[in-house]
Formats: sequence, structure tokens, C-alpha cells
Amino acid sequence: MSTPAELPTSDRRTPKATDVIGAIAPLAGLWALGLLIITAALVQDQVPAEDLFMDASFVGGQRWFVGMVAALGMVAWTTSVCFCLIAAWVARLAGRTRAASAFRGGGLLFVLLLLDDLFLFHSDLLPRTLGVPKVAVLACYGGLGLIWALNSAQELARTRVQSLIGAAVAFGVSLAVEVVVPGGDTGLRGAVEDGAKFLGILALALWSITSATDVIRSVVNERSTAGETVRENRDVVTADGIG
Repeated sequence: MSTPAELPTSDRRTPKATDVIGAIAPLAGLWALGLLIITAALVQDQVPAEDLFMDASFVGGQRWFVGMVAALGMVAWTTSVCFCLIAAWVARLAGRTRAASAFRGGGLLFVLLLLDDLFLFHSDLLPRTLGVPKVAVLACYGGLGLIWALNSAQELARTRVQSLIGAAVAFGVSLAVEVVVPGGDTGLRGAVEDGAKFLGILALALWSITSATDVIRSVVNERSTAGETVRENRDVVTADGIG
């Protein structure tokens, strides 16, 4: 009869020194990158250092709620990115290459759109520094989204596609207002443009959460069923051997 003393000595609860070093290495690398960014912010002389460290609304002397909808949109973008990339990783481990490609493509596209919101690519940075029209940047984003949707159509059709369609409609309204309706970003025009965009971001976040959860649950159930089958077969073989 086996006893608890026969457990292997390589129990993961007692990691080796090399395991500890391997766990610390990513943190050390990330901190090194963070320290490099902090140093660059301190040594540059183009803008006050606090402008790079502080929140934009604080630097501008605005109230805490200024930009609240935009900030919530960035949270939703980040949620979409995380769920898509995790689902892509799980699908790849399970050998579902097409699903992994679809979620990975979506995650990378959402990273780009998150960065656009964070650093104002289409609305300020690219038009001001490179002279690229806002419409051209938005068209590029739309083209990338269309390429992703067409290349992953078969897999996307198996997900909660209603949320994707809702997102496309909302983004379409926002884009139409920005391109067709004259005027600035204030008043009703700005509210419709940014409000529709916010609804589109929420729809994408819902799609990412539910579809990624579906894929992960499917993989877990598949592995559980396979494990049960193996155990049942082993029990049958053992019983036949005893008989």
C-alpha cells in the first residue's frame, strides 16, 4: 500500500532556487523598463516632468470627473484585450488554431484602438505631427477591422456575434457623425459621436467577455470529459485484469 511518504520530492510547493530566479526575472525586466521610462521622463527638458507623471485632468486643473466616459471606455478596451488574448492562449494550448488566430487578431486590433484612445492618435498626434488626416487614420482602422472580420468570419460566426454586430453599428454611427456632420466636438454632435463610440466599445467588451468565456469553458469541459474517459478505460482494464 502506498503512503503519503512516497510523494515525489519535486512538489511544486517547495520550488527550487532556479524556479525562484525564473519567477523574479520577468519582474526585474519589467521594472528595468519602468525605470528607463521614469528616467527618460525626468531627464527630458521639453515639458515639466509632472506633466508626464500626473493625470491629465489634474495637470489641467480639472475636476475629477472630467473625461469620465473616455476613461471608462479605456477600461472596456483593456477588458476586451485581456479576454481576447487569454482566450487565444487557451485555444492555442487546446490545438484550436483557427479560434486562437481569431481571438489573437481581435486582441491585437483592440490594443491598437486602446492606444489610439490613450494617446489620441487619430484626433491629435498623427494629424499634428505627420499631417495625416483624421479620416485617413479612421479609414485605416476600419480596414483593419474589416480584414480581421473577413479572415476570422468562420470562427466569429460561432461566437456571440450579436454583440459584434451591435458594435459595428455603433462605431458606424460615430464615424458617420465625425466625417459627415459639420461642427466641433462639443454639444449634441460631440455627445452623439462619442456616445455611439462608447456604446460600441461596451458591445466589444461584452463580446470579448462572453465569447472568451465560452471558448475557455469548452476547452475545460473537453479536457474533463477526456480525463473521465481515460479513467473509465483504466478502471475497465484493471477490472479485466483482476477477473
